Amino acid sequence: AGAPSPPRPAGRFDAVLLVGGANVLIGRRTLGAMGAALAAGAPEVRPSRLSETRLAGGDPIYTLRGYERLERLFLAGDVPPPAATAPPPPVALVSRERWERAAGDPATLLAGDARDAARAGLCHEFIDYYGEVRADVLPFVPAGAREVLEVGCGRGVTGRLLQERLGCRVTGVELNPLAAREAARHLDRVVQGDVEELEIDGTFDVVLALELVEHLVESEAFLARLPRLLAPGGRAVLSVPNVGHWAVAEDLLAGRWDYLPIGLLCYTHYRFFTRRTLEDWLRRAGLERFTLHPQRTELPERFSRLASPFEIDRESLATKGFYVVVEG
Repeated sequence: AGAPSPPRPAGRFDAVLLVGGANVLIGRRTLGAMGAALAAGAPEVRPSRLSETRLAGGDPIYTLRGYERLERLFLAGDVPPPAATAPPPPVALVSRERWERAAGDPATLLAGDARDAARAGLCHEFIDYYGEVRADVLPFVPAGAREVLEVGCGRGVTGRLLQERLGCRVTGVELNPLAAREAARHLDRVVQGDVEELEIDGTFDVVLALELVEHLVESEAFLARLPRLLAPGGRAVLSVPNVGHWAVAEDLLAGRWDYLPIGLLCYTHYRFFTRRTLEDWLRRAGLERFTLHPQRTELPERFSRLASPFEIDRESLATKGFYVVVEG
């Protein structure tokens, strides 16, 4: 509410592309297909959501190249489009005439009746980066934990889950001020700022840092701070992606390394880890009592046919990340 309206296009233009979210992926092939449909007379063109197609049951989206493969299949007509009743995604290419009839209001156009919109191409919506509930870490959090620190708490939904399940108090640290404000509605206490610069008072039974270490400029310094944040007998639980995953290795064989808003190759990653790299960094930070638990994914059958002269770590290829449990 109260946010300024986006500026209207100036000068001559034939169409306006509307994208109602920061985590929407649209490929150039889809943009071309949408442009062709608009040129053929459609007043508005919408892509289909990947999650609504039969492609959704295939390989998860780990890399841009993997997404482009699914996009090519969809555009080739090898996959039926979703039902016409499927809700339109937050993406639209509209003609100049439709834009002017809506008085240049993007929100009205995206939320309006899209029954006469043509469908062309594919888009993918990534998860809510700040609103993902990480129930997967519950097995690593001791039931008796009373004071929990979550560094990178986002909107506080994982901390809220811990409070509800364990009856603990959760202190959150969050860099994004908007996410921190929402987290403050759910958690006992929230400190807004950069953990690499903040002084954090107190000690905690559990310190959570999920998909955080790889985003820090001085990640080794953060790891070295963990013992000072833990109460006697406390535990730190980290989640760190593995750059040795098969999707990244396959992309490298194809000469690709493409950053995305979220995931194994997130464009805000400063550091990239394999099991060995992660173990080296933990020990260099003075941490010795730790255990790595791999986050497994299915290894595609084609990897069983890799030529024998290569040194192959199949466990690494089938691991998308690690839960790191550090005992205080």
